[in-house]
Amino acid sequence: MKYFIILFLLLVGISSNAQHTVNLKTGEKLDGELQSISGTKVSFFHKGSLLSFDIGQISSIQFDTGVKTTGSQSTSSGSKGVSFVMPGRKITKQPKVDNLTMEKGIVVIAITINKYGDVIKADPGAEGTTTMSQYLLTKGKQAAESTKFDGGTTMPLEQKGTITVTF
Repeated sequence: MKYFIILFLLLVGISSNAQHTVNLKTGEKLDGELQSISGTKVSFFHKGSLLSFDIGQISSIQFDTGVKTTGSQSTSSGSKGVSFVMPGRKITKQPKVDNLTMEKGIVVIAITINKYGDVIKADPGAEGTTTMSQYLLTKGKQAAESTKFDGGTTMPLEQKGTITVTF
């Protein structure tokens, strides 16, 4: 379980201004900002104090979806739209989304981008996907692959995140 939490946080990325809730195995819930995870130690800013926990003391970490974080964006028209999670990045070329059917659903695509902002890997069907339609999964993957993020030589060689397409 503790490795799942670490892997999840590394894949999603952590923004220093994000609001989080840490649920301890003792039942205590702490609201604040996750600062870092180093080895088995978790640093958490709570009510003006920096707290340190062993990962074994934590049962879960929740992210407040109402807080706007760097590298998250939503664009929509009606009930359809695109959002992404890519800490520290902005979209410079919007994804091209087309759906020539009446099918509806949400497709979450796990993506990897290079330091220049190009999508180098896109895997549709990540957690949060509500459809098994091959058509929508393919259209979601194509939309993700058509996206371009800001980049530069100071960016990480590879960075992971997600793009969510609501059809």
